[in-house]
Amino acid sequence: MRRAIETQPGPRPRRGAHPALAGLCVLWLCALGAFARADDARPPAAAPEAAAEALRTDRGLGTPPPSPAPPSTEPAPRTGAAPSAAARSRTPAGKDKVGIDDKGGAQWLALEPGLDFGEFRLEGGDFRLTALRIDPEKFDFELCASSADGKGPRALDAWGEERDLVAAINASMYREDGSTSTGYMRGAGHVNNPRLVDRFGAFFVAGPDAGELPQAAIIDRDMPDWKERIGRYDLVIQNYRMINGDRRILWSPGGPLYSISAVAQDGAGRILFLHSRAPVEAYAFAQQLLHLPLDVRTVMYVEGGAQAGLLVRSHSLRRDMGGLHAPSLLVTGNLKALLPNVLGVRRKRAPRPEAADMATGGH
Repeated sequence: MRRAIETQPGPRPRRGAHPALAGLCVLWLCALGAFARADDARPPAAAPEAAAEALRTDRGLGTPPPSPAPPSTEPAPRTGAAPSAAARSRTPAGKDKVGIDDKGGAQWLALEPGLDFGEFRLEGGDFRLTALRIDPEKFDFELCASSADGKGPRALDAWGEERDLVAAINASMYREDGSTSTGYMRGAGHVNNPRLVDRFGAFFVAGPDAGELPQAAIIDRDMPDWKERIGRYDLVIQNYRMINGDRRILWSPGGPLYSISAVAQDGAGRILFLHSRAPVEAYAFAQQLLHLPLDVRTVMYVEGGAQAGLLVRSHSLRRDMGGLHAPSLLVTGNLKALLPNVLGVRRKRAPRPEAADMATGGH
């Protein structure tokens, strides 16, 4: 497997699967592409897969990385204006314009204030990128970790139902113990992994200790004060960077195809949950993000393969999207991946009247 600056991860083999099945992956990729074009409202997910590859990387046992990828020369995307009622409806502009309006801006479906849903066709194949755009001023972020409650991993929709989440995505890859994140992770007073990993250059943070700080952000390790910044947030999740804050791709070209879940921040400070159910090369995925009118800045990889998922549970739209992985599909069929760590989204609670009075001095 090819390696990038931050050691490119890939889909991890399912525990118990016969090694000979891996040889059938190539034959099944075409069939998986057809499955990926089916209705996303009923995607097949897969059973849990081991984190052996991530563990090898985390312990420094992987092959050495190649020379850094050259800086991206992709032009900055055009940022669309706030969606009107007409723009929120799908424009039948042909299959090459899915998710893009006539002016080159992004077409978003407004699910509720501060929460927008979009689907964008990836070039070079009949694949779609699903994006959920979240305003941190209207929504809170929550780490859902099985290590905190001792109940074990759950399917993404089970996490959503239990915690009353509006949306959820993988928090991170995890180690072979089936619980511990491969990178530093803490939230709500619980520490899942206390160790900072040198190879991982992105930190998703939420819950600041002061009102003047962003409610949620992705902190790039290239920032000179990154350690001080993450110390001021209650929720911190460390992962690989796919694209850094300067919009440079940190992934090497080539490599396997697999489903991808990622988290990003745009130029306006909104958080993007990104998911490609169809198997796609990671470098190509990153290139597409720079081409699309999403205005992405730092992009953080959170999971790949059958375990990569995205959940939407708004009043106006419900989607439960899982990843695809050929050996797992052959062995397990249509089972859902059980995830130990999930990044959830909740509507902000209105402050209690007495709290509001204290904030205003009783006036």
